[in-house]
Amino acid sequence: MSRRPVAPRRSGKRHDRRRLRPAGESFTASSAPACQNACRVARWVARSATCPYRPVMRRYTARNAASILGAALLAGGTAGAAATLAGAAHAATTGCAVAYSVTGSWPGGFQASITITNGATAVTSWTLAFAFPGGQQVTSGWSGTWTQSGAQVTVTSESWNGALGAGASTSIGFNGSVTGANASPATFTLNGTACGASAPSPSSSPTSSPTPSPTSSPSPSPTSSPTPSPATSPPPGVTLATGDSRSVTQPSVPATCQTLSAQLATGNEQFSSADESAPPDTARIQAALDGCSGTGHAVVLAPSGSSDAFLSGPLSLPGGVVLVIEDGATLYASRNPADYQVPGAHACGTVASSDNGCAPFINVTGSNAGIMGTQGPGGGQGIIDGRGDQDILGTSTTWWALAQQAASGGKQNNPRLIEAHGADDFTVYDVDLVNAPMFHLYFEGGNGLTVWGVRIKTPATARNTDGIDADSATNVTVNDSYIQDGDDGIAIKTNSGAASDMTVENSHFYGTHGISIGSQTQYGVSNILVENNTVSGADSSGNVSTDNNGIRIKTDSSIGGTVSDVTYENTCTTGVRHVMEFDPFYASGNGSTTPDFTGIVVLGLRAVDSASGAQSVLEGFSAADPLGLTLENVNLDATATTAEYARIGVSGTDFTPSGTDVTVTSFAGSGSVPACGFPSYPGL
Repeated sequence: MSRRPVAPRRSGKRHDRRRLRPAGESFTASSAPACQNACRVARWVARSATCPYRPVMRRYTARNAASILGAALLAGGTAGAAATLAGAAHAATTGCAVAYSVTGSWPGGFQASITITNGATAVTSWTLAFAFPGGQQVTSGWSGTWTQSGAQVTVTSESWNGALGAGASTSIGFNGSVTGANASPATFTLNGTACGASAPSPSSSPTSSPTPSPTSSPSPSPTSSPTPSPATSPPPGVTLATGDSRSVTQPSVPATCQTLSAQLATGNEQFSSADESAPPDTARIQAALDGCSGTGHAVVLAPSGSSDAFLSGPLSLPGGVVLVIEDGATLYASRNPADYQVPGAHACGTVASSDNGCAPFINVTGSNAGIMGTQGPGGGQGIIDGRGDQDILGTSTTWWALAQQAASGGKQNNPRLIEAHGADDFTVYDVDLVNAPMFHLYFEGGNGLTVWGVRIKTPATARNTDGIDADSATNVTVNDSYIQDGDDGIAIKTNSGAASDMTVENSHFYGTHGISIGSQTQYGVSNILVENNTVSGADSSGNVSTDNNGIRIKTDSSIGGTVSDVTYENTCTTGVRHVMEFDPFYASGNGSTTPDFTGIVVLGLRAVDSASGAQSVLEGFSAADPLGLTLENVNLDATATTAEYARIGVSGTDFTPSGTDVTVTSFAGSGSVPACGFPSYPGL
């Protein structure tokens, strides 16, 4: 099986889990070094230990540096970008020193800490350079922006650790891969000046595998926690969300249990009549999954020559096994509604009074399961295609057209693409989920969902095709993903129990209904961290979202409840109509539950090129249940706002909300509005 090697991660901190991408990849608001300088400044002292602004580390080529800097300037990041240039003019003096230490090692990988001590002249920013002597490769780094070309490694300072007084020190670190001896670099330069170095030998007894929380590993936060300028604490009574309580690291594809080779090919998502009526790959894929259940290993779907397609009816994914689709292969879902029919329920493929007629394409039935892809050299990933754009077998109506018919009354009976109920520790990694007939990924009632490197692509016009629904679940992380669909990009909800401890970070949304909480919140939603994301109001084909929102909490008095401790950090929107929508009147309620939004914090948000008629909604349910909201460093290019029943703290915002029973209190904040860049949706 051909797949991209993934170096192990060692970290006791939640935010030490970023990966480097290949040189030349598009920069983003969370990855472009110059753009992100301004974003990283907006840090609050109360959360410095958890390092909330550690972005995904990405390589970029020298020829991209000017365009990245230009983007920062155009997006309002002038100060951060200028500081990047200014640092180059402040060379370190002689007397600087660098201590390099390997703090952990394992077969094929290691972790290192570097302490930089400045010379006799203060600097406002720094660049450290060194060369590996033995073919080592940086796989992720922290407390600096890391790039590598051949053996040469360059690290530039963050905005919060760039200023070093005479004799002052700062610590950085990285994870790396290595083959053979792990010799330490011999020479280091700081802003072009050679420094003395102390380079202890690596550990002579590497551990057999990396441990998740080594006591000797460097913290991804610097030893002396950085503070914003001016240094202030959050307003009294404000609690910042911490998100997923797990120490989440980048997943990796497990060892192979069985490999199945493709026997079909298609250029238009369709197959022969015989194959469409009875998908030929269902039985052999299911047999392999059942046979490998509990092993922790993978069933791999691989292309074979010109054959690159698998056609299957619904599959059951048991616990302890991972379904892997290799780059170049696509798993297609059956178009035959009879394959999905739930006994005794409404007919699958029809509009009816409820939508209980169809089983999902992939039903996750056990814990410690996964669905993954492998990446090819061109950036392609394995694909699962729900074929929502194709006619339901025996009809002239697509699954999406059926959903649109239901908008006039009734509910469509369409299959979800992937569904899990009560399945703990489920992982979806480096796979493309496209053209779902209904929701792409629905996770209910489980503890532990990791979605990393996933690309969801369905048009903004495809009704009810949510990207990821995290329902009544705890400990969820969505990271480094691209999400385009015709409903909520993320929907956090509570149909059967409380939802808590979730992180949505370093991801990009196109044409969706927003990064959403609700509409069901009756069991309570708490401790949700949303950081370093971009939201675009149109999809990659130019279709504008049919309900165009950025960050959103929506519910009503029939299904409402308490939503508390939600923190949005470093959010960038473009072409969005409702940049912020906190709405307890999303639908007509019967008054049986009370929506109550408290501890909502927006820490760093910029909106550009907002849609015509743009307006944010900041509403509480009543005078007795007001919206509790804190806004710091929020810049909207369209400042129209509807507000009522709200207690709002503001600092560094370019608008002042007003309305019925709205109280606004200013406080002394810190940091700055994030600079923004918006990546195009990647080619699949």
